[in-house]
Amino acid sequence: MQFGTYYESKDTSYYEQVRHDVIAMIPRGTRRVLEVGCSTGATLAHAKTVLGLAEVVGIEPFESAAMIAAGRVDRIIVGDIEMMNELDVPECYFDCIICADVLEHLRDPWSVLLMLRRYLADDGVLLASIPNLRHISTVLKIVRDRFEYEEHGLLDQTHLRFFTLHTMLKMFRETGFSVDHIETNRSRSLIFQCASALTFGLFRPFSVFQYRLTCSKAGSEGQKAKVKRQKGEMGDGGGAGSGGAPEDFS
Repeated sequence: MQFGTYYESKDTSYYEQVRHDVIAMIPRGTRRVLEVGCSTGATLAHAKTVLGLAEVVGIEPFESAAMIAAGRVDRIIVGDIEMMNELDVPECYFDCIICADVLEHLRDPWSVLLMLRRYLADDGVLLASIPNLRHISTVLKIVRDRFEYEEHGLLDQTHLRFFTLHTMLKMFRETGFSVDHIETNRSRSLIFQCASALTFGLFRPFSVFQYRLTCSKAGSEGQKAKVKRQKGEMGDGGGAGSGGAPEDFS
């Protein structure tokens, strides 16, 4: 079965989900946003409404989803991001680029990040959410000599790359980004809470099923612009995604 068929067989909710957790990471004052793998544009449309964004642009490989997104976003680019050597916008055009559960689906996410970096403003941010292979559910499967793809989840059959936090940070460092802030989506059932308490917190990292990272351009220009942006945010009281010290993600 081809990947396109896998995607087409997914439930409609897979394409219509609004990522409120990612929207909350978009810095105050952002005007132009690009989302890679925007699906039907639900997240971009909601972000534009609640944040008053000036322009939202999406890249989506599947025409059926892109056709819906076209009625919701300012511009839709239909195609495979890995086949794009450049975008039809000026360099440093976007204040924010979103890769929400996208990088793990790519053959070469490193090359894609290098390309996207050219279109990120010097004081802009790249937001990424990436599944964590170190979650206890996958660890136990590997211990039992099982690594079988599934319909959805951490071992989704469309995932081509797998990451732990260490390899996420390494990938961004290698592609010219610095990770400024880390947040988590974790399993929070009573079982996980008890396991964490009984192990004095040692079990806590294994409850994380997804990391959300706020990244900026590494290097002198990006760092200077980032400091300027952070000073401006402190002056107006800060806001969602304003940075600061990472949370205790361990």
